Amino acid sequence: MASKILTKTDRAMEDQMLAVSSDPVRADTLQKARAFKRSWLELAEALNRANDKKLWEQWGFSDFDAYCRKELHLRGSTVQKLLGSYRFLETSAPRVIERARTDHFESPIPSIATVEFVEKATREGHADEETLRTIHKSAFEDGVEKSGLSRKFGEIVFPVSNADRKEKLRASIAAAARRLSALIAEDGAPVPKQMAIKVEEMVGELLATIEN
Repeated sequence: MASKILTKTDRAMEDQMLAVSSDPVRADTLQKARAFKRSWLELAEALNRANDKKLWEQWGFSDFDAYCRKELHLRGSTVQKLLGSYRFLETSAPRVIERARTDHFESPIPSIATVEFVEKATREGHADEETLRTIHKSAFEDGVEKSGLSRKFGEIVFPVSNADRKEKLRASIAAAARRLSALIAEDGAPVPKQMAIKVEEMVGELLATIEN
């Protein structure tokens, strides 16, 4: 079997794990950073612990951001997303965190995108309490991911105004018209010249109408 190809970052993090192996908590957090895509919730919990207890101080870093960037190779935006999703679960669905600790992910663990959808729906959505309870159950008990939640609840939670819908349609029509114009203008396009000219004129009129 071919050995796994390590990237420069993978190799650096693997070397660092060996270097800090005498500190189990630090090594554990570093390991979870490597396995981030597979177990984001474990990493988020480890990051939350390191931040709350200021463990980065005893590890020789000037601040939490420096620790995440230099040792874990995580961007600040990624860290904030992880911590934000974890803290929302901590207050709104602690059973998900407990489940992750006890059953080794045998039950579905929601993705960050799913947690963000539920958090946004709870914070600024327009759904009533019963709908929110249904969303929470779908995401945190039934394992429905963001795409499914969006299809079923998106328009209820985040209704689009008629003006926004009209603007989106206008932009789509304009993009399609420009694309048609570009295709007809390409060399070898199987369209008679006179017809191509007529289409170009119609596209121009259409764009002038919807963009004015």
